[in-house]
Amino acid sequence: MKALFSAYCELISSPAQLTRCKQATSVTGLLDIIKSLWGVPAIHNQQLLAELNRFNQNIIDDGSVKLAGHWLPYAYHAKSRSVYWCLADGHATEPFQDETISRYRQGILLNHIIQPRTSLFSLNEQSLSRAAIEPAGFIYHLSRCGSTLVSGCLSELDSTCVFSESPVLTEILLDNSLTPKQQQYYLQQFINLQASIFPDRQNVIIKWNAWDIFRWDLIRAIYPDVPSVFLLRNPVEILASHQRSVGRHMSGDIIMSAFHPVFSLSGDKASLLEFRIQVLRDLLSEMRKQYLSPDVRVVDYSILDAGAITDIATHFNLTISSSGLIKMQERMNFHSKIPGKVFQPVGGMQVFNHQEMESINKELPAVYNQFSAVVAKFKEASYVE
Repeated sequence: MKALFSAYCELISSPAQLTRCKQATSVTGLLDIIKSLWGVPAIHNQQLLAELNRFNQNIIDDGSVKLAGHWLPYAYHAKSRSVYWCLADGHATEPFQDETISRYRQGILLNHIIQPRTSLFSLNEQSLSRAAIEPAGFIYHLSRCGSTLVSGCLSELDSTCVFSESPVLTEILLDNSLTPKQQQYYLQQFINLQASIFPDRQNVIIKWNAWDIFRWDLIRAIYPDVPSVFLLRNPVEILASHQRSVGRHMSGDIIMSAFHPVFSLSGDKASLLEFRIQVLRDLLSEMRKQYLSPDVRVVDYSILDAGAITDIATHFNLTISSSGLIKMQERMNFHSKIPGKVFQPVGGMQVFNHQEMESINKELPAVYNQFSAVVAKFKEASYVE
């Protein structure tokens, strides 16, 4: 079936063939189109599906296969050093990019049966025809600080392309088998390749994961001039939110321990809450090291309203039309992570008992309060104009 694999590679590289395949409204219709393109009208559907599944397992390392500009690199598997691709359908408006990817993979029929994989080391060949892009802005946060609301509002603008906690960027930074230089190189390649899918949306906004602040120097070295926003919040409220619905970095995920020592849930930590306090303390401390860097704005959740989000857009040099402003304001009326649901804030005092509050207040307020002056300055500047 070597000839069929060559036809498979030609199909995934050809915008014209992909466009024709997208016209199918059923699996049978799609298989008929593929049979026609490949000149194998007599092959049984089950045999063709089996061959397609086998081809999907191959890690393609052939520079002649061109996926850039029509396939989106959406996942990276560190052990096999392979990249997974899917076809996209519109820009991201979901709270997180993995939800957008799920929409693509479920909503596009061709994604159900053709799922290309390439070698990580072939990214250079994939991106040769793509221009390097300079993101418009980066969002760093402590988690549960309104970052999803900010990125969601910015995604409503016609000029923006928002990558909210992109899985492929996450996995590259978590892969400690790569050198920092390699991580920098592949971060750039993935950002360029993802952005190339949406050429009409020239302003790329990247919302990093909460733990990515520990890679500030690595990312900043690639993009020294990209403006950034640091989002933070009262530590009690952050911990209360994780108490109800825990995030990956607050769960004791063993993979995270290789990323930074603070994520190791070891026996010297008296409780899960103590672990989370230490994680939050180190995240705050790392932000504290960088918040005076050029082009960094610090925004506290307590002042995160329409005016603050508009100011963030201005900080990223985004133009907001009257219709864009209306869309952003409408987005603010609902839960940032559950579209359509009215947001209800989570307090802290009703979640933690007296002893737990003492533990939290012993470690965190001193670091958090160091940001108060710069937050007040931001708030004053936001309403002077």
